[in-house]
Amino acid sequence: MSLATLFVLCRFLHFLAVILMFGISIFTALLAPDRFSLILKNRLSPLLIFSTSLGLISAVGLLAVQAGMMGDGWADTYRLTVWWSVFGTRFGQVWQWHLGLSILIMWIVLLGSTRSNYRLIAGCSTLLLASLAFTGHAAMHAGLVGWIHQTNQIIHLLSAGYWLGCLPALLICLAYTHNNDVKREAITTLIRFSSWGHLAVALVLASGVINSIVILGDTALTLTSTYQILLLCKVILVMFMIIVALINRYIIVPLLRQLPAKAHYWLVINSYVEIILGAAVLVLVSIFATMAPV
Repeated sequence: MSLATLFVLCRFLHFLAVILMFGISIFTALLAPDRFSLILKNRLSPLLIFSTSLGLISAVGLLAVQAGMMGDGWADTYRLTVWWSVFGTRFGQVWQWHLGLSILIMWIVLLGSTRSNYRLIAGCSTLLLASLAFTGHAAMHAGLVGWIHQTNQIIHLLSAGYWLGCLPALLICLAYTHNNDVKREAITTLIRFSSWGHLAVALVLASGVINSIVILGDTALTLTSTYQILLLCKVILVMFMIIVALINRYIIVPLLRQLPAKAHYWLVINSYVEIILGAAVLVLVSIFATMAPV
């Protein structure tokens, strides 16, 4: 495996881990009522520990691979002197804070699953996800354009993180809509997720369009560009995700009263479909984010 391929893999795993951290903590700490929040924490704790561990490991992996790409190859991936040189670059300056936040979140997770801890994780994971806006194409411009691009990228990352990162927690929540003890709390959580979900989807679309305009600039649109082809594929997948989300909200959810079993079944199926589509989007982003936008 080449360093370039490993960089794409580490980038995908890191984005996936950070988005899961963000979504799980937001869903349990802010969307779920107190009593139901405790139940969700117990169910989602293993996934949160896994995503936090993966986030820290992949963050270190990205630093090591960056050192190898900046140095003389594989031999420099584990040389601390080269790592130190990477910290002197723009990427490295951002990554110092990123690694610090990853370690802090891991420490908070290991302290326990209290509501206050989950709120701290939600805050730290928000900063962690937002900090990714200062790497990649969002860091290619300086001045006012750079500030606009990075601010827009933060909005894009957080709204996409909410939409995709909350889906595993949503699946767990759906299972409790059949439990009479917490049925009301589960439905309340789903309603809250859906209400904020409308805003998240709108922001993903708007910020995605702005990102594309800023990155491509005066570049001629052509299907001979690998970057543009991958970007188009991402847009198509996101549109499929939006269609599935609209079907869930405006067709299946209203059927919950008349045909609860059937509606619940299709909500679960469509949630898995969105997770698969979202993962495919992350793969594409991890690939074309390393390419020149031409």
